[in-house]
Amino acid sequence: MAAVDLPDAAPSPQASAEPAPLANVLSATVSPGADAGPRPEALRTDRPLPVDIPHESLRDASAREPAREAKEVFGYSAQATLRAGEGAPAAKSPEINTAAIEAAKRKAEAHITIEVSTMRARFVLAGGFVLPTGTELRARVDRYGHLVLWPGEDTYRVAQPGALRALLGERRLDVAPMSAAKVTVAGEGLRRIDLPTRRVQVSTRAAVATLELSSLRDLGDGGVLVCRMLLDLMNAPPSTAACGLDDMPMHAELRWTTQGTLTFDVTSIGRRLDLSAQDLAVPPPGTAFESGPPPASPGDTFISKADLAAFRTGPVDLTGALPHDAQPAPPDTGLLLSNISDELRVAWIDGVAVAWVAPGGRQWLSSLVRGRYVVEWRTFLGDAWEPAKTVPVPGSSEVGP
Repeated sequence: MAAVDLPDAAPSPQASAEPAPLANVLSATVSPGADAGPRPEALRTDRPLPVDIPHESLRDASAREPAREAKEVFGYSAQATLRAGEGAPAAKSPEINTAAIEAAKRKAEAHITIEVSTMRARFVLAGGFVLPTGTELRARVDRYGHLVLWPGEDTYRVAQPGALRALLGERRLDVAPMSAAKVTVAGEGLRRIDLPTRRVQVSTRAAVATLELSSLRDLGDGGVLVCRMLLDLMNAPPSTAACGLDDMPMHAELRWTTQGTLTFDVTSIGRRLDLSAQDLAVPPPGTAFESGPPPASPGDTFISKADLAAFRTGPVDLTGALPHDAQPAPPDTGLLLSNISDELRVAWIDGVAVAWVAPGGRQWLSSLVRGRYVVEWRTFLGDAWEPAKTVPVPGSSEVGP
């Protein structure tokens, strides 16, 4: 498939985020995009990295634009979403505010801003992640793994290959064992944002993934780094030959061998001539190495109190929920979420991912009005969940043994 030459995209405001380190290497088949130089190095978790100065071409490879200043590099900027399937919907009832629930679904989506040059990539997270908005991942072709930049810190951490699943799913940097990956060419794919794609299937013990790749002119190995990010989520070696020169994943569906799916979709992409070299540096200048784990938190919500309150058009009296004469009346609103399991869990209410709760944590949803709601507990990546239950509010919902 011929490389697609996209029109230049307007400069986008730089997303604020923090710097982070790189990871360790595993033996596997070298990806087609990595054969222009030496084999990528193993990144160390016990020592800081030297300051990185990007050396990519500072001009459009087509030579239609004049050379840029050293602070700017050529590449692409994209927006993408990450979705873990559909949640159990609300039971049909007159007080259900369907429009508000659908609006909350959109607000709770996990969004990724991706900037890629020919050799480096930057991923800025926002929305429905269990990581705080502005968390940043950085990667480069000649290293395996990612740097993690935490909002509000001038530090970076190392996420070794096999750690992204724990990082995105549980806010930890635990490394899962890799399993051999089988890559199969699967023919033409659908058109994605008006670009032709071809399909590649990757299988590991954790998942079977279908990637739909487009060829973008002068992208170089930048798209290989997006592939590595997706492969890391399914415990595939970073050297798995799923993407090649100028390839960019436009869509990926990871079907977990346990249950459920995780879907990655690029929703927009454009050529950029003004990417910041400093924003792509791995690690960025002025940042310090941090060997400790990410900051702990008991939980948080993905949507506002007003959005939660709008799930119902008004309160509903619950038959059989009246208090005994000697007991005080319960509050009119609110649901207490409790996680007594040993894994981070996300609470879905009426088909919306509304909050995440750390192991041993609690989260009080004070604005849910009186009524009955369908509550479902899941992992963030959607590879495990509990059966949905109808829960009265005011009340509580608990997940765990």
